[in-house]
Amino acid sequence: MWSSIESFFLPKNLTRDAKKHRLATLQIKFNVVSILFGIGYWVNTYATGFVVARILMVISSLLFLFQLFAFKWGTSLRLISHSFVFLCWTIVVVLCLFSGGIKSYVIAWFSLIPIMGLLLLSHRASLVWAGLGVIAILGFHIFNREAVVAPALITETNDLLITSLNIGLLLLIFTLSYIFYQQQGDLFDKLEQQNVDLIRNQGEIAAQNEELVQSREELASQRDKVAEQNHKIEEARKVIEAQHQILFEKNEDLENQIAKRTKELVEYNQQLEQFAFMSSHNLRAPIARILGLGNLLELTNEKSDETKIQQNLIAAARELDRVVKDLNTILEIRKNNISSVQEIDLAEEFDLIRLNLEKEITETNTTLTVDFSGATSIRTVRPYLDSILINLVSNAIKYRHPERKPIVEVKSGFRGDLFFLEVKDNGVGIDLDTYGHKIFTLYSRFHNHVEGKGLGLYLVKTQCEALGGNVTVTSNLQIGTTFTASFKPSTQ
Repeated sequence: MWSSIESFFLPKNLTRDAKKHRLATLQIKFNVVSILFGIGYWVNTYATGFVVARILMVISSLLFLFQLFAFKWGTSLRLISHSFVFLCWTIVVVLCLFSGGIKSYVIAWFSLIPIMGLLLLSHRASLVWAGLGVIAILGFHIFNREAVVAPALITETNDLLITSLNIGLLLLIFTLSYIFYQQQGDLFDKLEQQNVDLIRNQGEIAAQNEELVQSREELASQRDKVAEQNHKIEEARKVIEAQHQILFEKNEDLENQIAKRTKELVEYNQQLEQFAFMSSHNLRAPIARILGLGNLLELTNEKSDETKIQQNLIAAARELDRVVKDLNTILEIRKNNISSVQEIDLAEEFDLIRLNLEKEITETNTTLTVDFSGATSIRTVRPYLDSILINLVSNAIKYRHPERKPIVEVKSGFRGDLFFLEVKDNGVGIDLDTYGHKIFTLYSRFHNHVEGKGLGLYLVKTQCEALGGNVTVTSNLQIGTTFTASFKPSTQ
């Protein structure tokens, strides 16, 4: 029966906390017992004539029932417990007030109030309600109840009333004690069962602990093996990373070499196309003239015409020979034959160049200054170096300004890993905006007042590129020109 009543009034949202569940079931039982006690005492009032108690029991029973439903509908357990103890305290106060005051046998019921507070709430609540009970008893002792209660409502103490009150008190104490004892017994049974389960679990835990110890030892052994394997893997990873880095560097270097080689091949292919174009273009004119003169020679019968045609044929053949020699010179440079690489003293070498150009220097009264302090020697191909110097210096003299004495300055040095030769003059200059794009092309000439083939600067450019460098020019018209030939020193 109790289980059905408890399950009906227990709220659905009650937590699974064991202590709260125990207090909730105890509260429900106390409320139900109080309702039953109120009904029994209501019946008893018809024998004792205690009219106020009859009305009070009806009201209190309804209030106890309302508390049960309020708890079921979600009112907190603590509020229900406080209201229950307060209602019990109020019932005792009202009964004492209308049944003899300080002399009423109901006054002993105040002793139940702190017990209920202790069981349902806490020891602090028990002390509070004990204090309120003491205050109520002292109030009945000090104040005259007839001053606040009509004499007609007071029920005088009689033997039947005393007997019924004492029996009711005993029954109430017994019932509450029995409920508490039963609940404590259930709690002790649960604790004993839990102890048995704990003992059994301890045995299982001990066995599991032993298994865990063994597992831990196995894990420790496996961990050592894994650590050793990880160490080997780490060493292998470092080796792989080092090899990967080497492969990456080699691959990067290979890519750079491929890119460089591809660029060189593209440039070489472009040079071949240009060379093929130049060859066909430069050979076409003398060959056409020779063929034309040959046709004329077959058609004429005059001796004088034959002599003139033969002279022109010889001139055309010489021009063809010159073109072939020029092309052969270019091909020799492009072969980049470095078999003659040697250490060259620039001052000594330039003295030979000066000697070769002595006639031009003397005839033009050219001032030639040299500064080889930046680089006194260079390891390279001697014919290339000589050709570069002769062409640049002879061009500086050839394209001198007619109104001033020619001055040519030659300087050497290093810029980074490149060796440079700088030849500066005060000549007529070059219009770079107009001719800058073809200044180093074959047979390009920009001044008609002096003789020339347009081959020298092309040879300088080709020789510098063969040595891994280039040639640049800066110029101002009527002021002068500066050529800078740069190339890499040989490491062989």
